[in-house]
Amino acid sequence: MNIKSFLIKSTSVLFAALMLGSCELEEANVNPNRPTEVPPAVMLPYGQERLARLNIGTTQVMTGIFMQYYTGVDNHPVQVQQYILNEALYVDWNWNDYYDGPMINLKVMIDLAEKEGSYYYAGIGKILLANALGNVTSLYGDVPYSEALEGSTNKNPVYDPQKQLYENIQSLLDEGIEDMETEYEGKKPGADDLMFGGDAGKWIKAAHALKARYYMHLSKKGSELSFNPAEKALESALNAMTSSDGDLQLVYGYSASEYNPFYSYTLLNYILPNTNFTNMLLLSNDPRRGFYYKKKFGEATLNGLYYTSTSSPSLLMTYHEVKFIEAEARIRLNAADPLAQEALNEAVRSNINKITGGTTTPETIDGYLAANAVLNGDFNHDLEVIIKQKYIAMYCSIESWTDYRRTGFPQLTPNAGGDHNQNPGGAIPRRFAYPQTERLYNKNFPAQLPTLQDRFWWDQD
Repeated sequence: MNIKSFLIKSTSVLFAALMLGSCELEEANVNPNRPTEVPPAVMLPYGQERLARLNIGTTQVMTGIFMQYYTGVDNHPVQVQQYILNEALYVDWNWNDYYDGPMINLKVMIDLAEKEGSYYYAGIGKILLANALGNVTSLYGDVPYSEALEGSTNKNPVYDPQKQLYENIQSLLDEGIEDMETEYEGKKPGADDLMFGGDAGKWIKAAHALKARYYMHLSKKGSELSFNPAEKALESALNAMTSSDGDLQLVYGYSASEYNPFYSYTLLNYILPNTNFTNMLLLSNDPRRGFYYKKKFGEATLNGLYYTSTSSPSLLMTYHEVKFIEAEARIRLNAADPLAQEALNEAVRSNINKITGGTTTPETIDGYLAANAVLNGDFNHDLEVIIKQKYIAMYCSIESWTDYRRTGFPQLTPNAGGDHNQNPGGAIPRRFAYPQTERLYNKNFPAQLPTLQDRFWWDQD
């Protein structure tokens, strides 16, 4: 059929459709092969994979350079090594990947699930959305939320105050727990839940663990709040998972198209092990060091190890993090609490077992604990011990940067060359730069462009 015949036939069909008095135009235009609503069961694995990918991707690479897990030696990481964050590149992509990826899709999934009464899907969506929002605000500070996630209907969402965002996070987690505790006969997740296979009990415990994390983020702000963040964190931690079997994670490696994204990143050797970190592990005879980095042809490499193989997991929330939070919360409430030492021991022990696959003997772990993780009742000493051990265990996580900004531990010397207009003074950055797209196109963008040393709400004493 030539183009003229096609146009004539198409016009005739359209005219006939318009003349059908018993047929609405909207009905005539419905394509059954292009549904306007995607079932929650289809959206759930997508949202999980996108969030897991962001969790292990360039975000933690940038914060990992700040925290001296890695040294940037090629491509964009060279700039990050000098505390330069190009607002048009990874910062912009990271922001857009969160908002246009898991966040808006999880919001759509939640709305659809609530519409059809699929409470478990709604609950999982809220728990994951809280995690995503927690990541974004801990990186950027004030960010859009209350007017965001509406698609093209609002292109200029306001920036919500960070205090309000943390209230939103806790509300999402509370609602998620309530949804997962609901008994109903409708659709429930199974194999489409890539993290827990639809196990509501595990999701509830993971939500409590995330509540503990985000309460502890507020450790500097106790005097401004109606609650003690340490008390709330401890309460939530005691309701969280009780072993590493309950870790909120996504395991990659089912096919070549599902490789862990960090594997490809380290394969390119844009980043290498930071000698400050490797020396720390070496001097303490840490049994995890061979699982974090290795020597290949005389050169240190990050590739092909626990976090950087094709089938490595992306850890969103873990039992060992819960136990570190418990240990810190206990000494904040009572510096002499003997249960703080027990929690710290369990945190380190569970992490070593997870990272080394249970190959480290109990005697070796006991020796490591006796040499490196003993509390003495002095708050400052014990906080430094806890956070240093957490720093080692939370390798490949943005949470180490949050802990550093909250506590000042571990003590790190800033990278050379970091003193410039974007990062005046050259200290380790306190925040990410906002993306260029927001600065140029969002009419509600903050009037003053912050430097990397400007502290947002929870980072202010």
